[in-house]
Amino acid sequence: MEYFGELGRLVPLRCASTERVQAAARYVPSVTVEGRRRVQVIPASPRTWDLSWGLADPSELAALSGFVSGAWGAGPFHWVPVQAWKHNLLTPREAMLVDHVPSSFWTTGGPVVAVDGTLAPRSVIFSLEGSWRSIFVDIPCIPGTPVTWSADISGDGSLKPSLMAVCADAAGDQIGSATEVFADEYDGLQRVSVTITPPPDAVSFRAGISFRVKRLTRPQVTWTDGPVPYSPGYGCRAAVLDGMSEDLIAANSFGTWSSAQFTVMEVG
Repeated sequence: MEYFGELGRLVPLRCASTERVQAAARYVPSVTVEGRRRVQVIPASPRTWDLSWGLADPSELAALSGFVSGAWGAGPFHWVPVQAWKHNLLTPREAMLVDHVPSSFWTTGGPVVAVDGTLAPRSVIFSLEGSWRSIFVDIPCIPGTPVTWSADISGDGSLKPSLMAVCADAAGDQIGSATEVFADEYDGLQRVSVTITPPPDAVSFRAGISFRVKRLTRPQVTWTDGPVPYSPGYGCRAAVLDGMSEDLIAANSFGTWSSAQFTVMEVG
């Protein structure tokens, strides 16, 4: 399944028969009178998903129609494609630590060799004292569906670093206790994962770290009951659904079946 809608009101959609995602161009080229090429960098590269359903019944089409007709409002909405919840619910910029919750307690670090030996382009350096902080918030969750938060982290060598998992309700208040998992060792980068099952009334997930964490890279959040291989971010926090078209394929005494195409556009 894939999901579209508001926190706490995610509407399940069947997985697409075909799904193509493309990011907008990040560079705008121009050519000078001398024949030299110049490019202007665009800060954001919003994505567009072109999806199609080979065969859908009226109830499945009705789920789409609720957004196209404006019954759910103008949006924007959360979009959770299957690649996001299986591999990484963070956005591409969050997964690469370009975006995170602003705070005076951490700064952007340079490249670092990750636990698997690959070179991560960015890391975050922390200076927390005696507490924990959320670094990613408002990640969609579904009550009863496990959420796993993973990252490469290191401490100061004297205390084991740990990750914190927290769920929140529609008002943004914490539900239940935070779940904490410590690294196995005191020193060096280690891949650590913590899993929590959202309780009833939970609508969002917060990925946090304890004050023991001094450096972090390669963050990842999934709707899985344990860690999965690291992946870039596929999540989308603000999107609209548009351009729905429908082709009738078959009709009989039992009902009708159609193919459908639609577009999800990242906004903001």
